[in-house]
Amino acid sequence: MLLDEFENSRAVIEPTDEGIRGIGEICDTIIFTFNGEIVNRLSQMEKVYEGGYLQNLNGKLPWYIYQEGNYKVAVTMAIIGAPMAVGQLEELKAKGFKNFIILGSCGVLDKSLQADKIILPCSALRDEGTSYHYAAASDEIAYDHALLLTMEKALDKAGIEHVGTKTWTTDAFYRETPEKVRRRLAAGAQVVEMEASAIMAWAQFRQANVYQFFYTADYVDHHNQEWDTRLEFRTTDVMTFFKVALAIAKEL
Repeated sequence: MLLDEFENSRAVIEPTDEGIRGIGEICDTIIFTFNGEIVNRLSQMEKVYEGGYLQNLNGKLPWYIYQEGNYKVAVTMAIIGAPMAVGQLEELKAKGFKNFIILGSCGVLDKSLQADKIILPCSALRDEGTSYHYAAASDEIAYDHALLLTMEKALDKAGIEHVGTKTWTTDAFYRETPEKVRRRLAAGAQVVEMEASAIMAWAQFRQANVYQFFYTADYVDHHNQEWDTRLEFRTTDVMTFFKVALAIAKEL
């Protein structure tokens, strides 16, 4: 199997190579959000400014500097999908960022999880391709337990309710069949998304400090073979989730 070919060796192209373009102001922590509205609203705030950017064939991917008092944090938009998200993280780490707070929505497999709940992915089922280039083949992968504890303590201190669970990371959101959903639930996954297992593998390989959380969105109803967007229940302002990320950042 091709996905059994993990090699812990230097690659031909490394994110530190001079040909990887990007420049700008670096701070210790960057918030990496899959929600573009958060970045758009931040970019329009007074005293928030563009700190730098990555660049590829799609164009520039800027990050913005947000400051409260003497505290600074960078914020950038993550591209959806494991390959591009990990590619961005590779380059951001190579530029000098040390802590990565990652947030985005997730689908729900377990209907008991209501919309807009904060989820900490403790482990992930590896149903994508990127992670197998950063870690030996296995069905599951997890974050360093110490990093999870740091995040849990930060959320507890801020009084933010959260649920820890296993997630199912898949490349193919249009192939979440009822039988697959049943099997993933049986394996312990309560939510589904597209990047977490790859990010976990990257974090282990690069020894990166990653603090990732989700907020629940749609429901993949395998019982009725329907997709429930749950839009009427997803009423939390997205900047609330940015504040959750800030609560974590301030404790690092």
